[in-house]
Amino acid sequence: MSINVSRRNVLQLSMGAAAISLLSACGAKSEDAGPGDAAKETIEIKVGYIADYNGAALMAVADQEGYWAAAGLKPKYLPFTNGPLAIQALGTNNVDVVYIGSGALWLPASGKAEIWAVNSVSNADRIIAQPGIKTLADLKGKKVAVPTGTSGDQLFSLALAKEGLSRDDFEVTAMEPPAIVAAFASNQIDGAALWYPLIDSAKKGQPDLVELYTNEDFIDTLTFPSTFVAAPGRAAKDKDLATGFISVVKSANDYRHDNQDSTIALTAKFLKLKDEDMAAQASVAKLFTSKELETLSSEGTVETWLNGLQEQFKKDEKITEITDPKKFYNSELFVNAPAV
Repeated sequence: MSINVSRRNVLQLSMGAAAISLLSACGAKSEDAGPGDAAKETIEIKVGYIADYNGAALMAVADQEGYWAAAGLKPKYLPFTNGPLAIQALGTNNVDVVYIGSGALWLPASGKAEIWAVNSVSNADRIIAQPGIKTLADLKGKKVAVPTGTSGDQLFSLALAKEGLSRDDFEVTAMEPPAIVAAFASNQIDGAALWYPLIDSAKKGQPDLVELYTNEDFIDTLTFPSTFVAAPGRAAKDKDLATGFISVVKSANDYRHDNQDSTIALTAKFLKLKDEDMAAQASVAKLFTSKELETLSSEGTVETWLNGLQEQFKKDEKITEITDPKKFYNSELFVNAPAV
């Protein structure tokens, strides 16, 4: 497989390396003993998440419902601000599996990670602009902030192609998502490629901001799945850990699908945010039962989603060739893992 990551993407992946290196590697196992019982061994799993509904709901549910313990796992959680940084952390051995949005799937396609499970399909991304700007063309020559290698970056590329524009038509600045929120609220930038719930934060500074594009504008040709990924080859080396994690995800996923209100409350508590904030975020996620995800995986639909995204990544020069999704998504592993 040929891999070609642009200088722009390499620079983005290098961001935060110093911060990541400060995370200390954790022991692989911990022991719990009950009164009068022999020590019971559980496996510690280090899980990376993003602090929003899509990125944290299943973790919150698994904690509440005891799914981790049922699978013989003990989680340690690490927060990340975006998928590329989370995948970079996989290479440090400080995290075992991480959540990423669809925009970071060029990294598994490039051989940087493998998909263990599909989480949901997102409609959270937007191209936003300051009040008074009505079209993407109105932003020509103006400052537009983009978090490189993310789903927001992906949506920006799609919007440019649709309107026959290029990045050279704008003053594009690579920024981290939290910095984009602050810059937008203070009028330091004119537009941005971002996602909910960060857009809700931007609205506090600019309540009349304009949404120029959304994922739904391209839903006829592309699907935007969020996933859980691990380092390449990790499942083959540690199948029990992978199967256990997927089992937890399946159980938590079905709880979320059937109990949306309580999942919103649990996620808000997990993230120390308000229920109403979680409810707004939940509204931009398309959920499936685990059985539906098994069918979508075994019948090749998920592979179709991944191929469609790869075509876009190739146009954006994030990858040089389209890879068989089977090389980075083992659908049989997901389908065969039982719920806890």
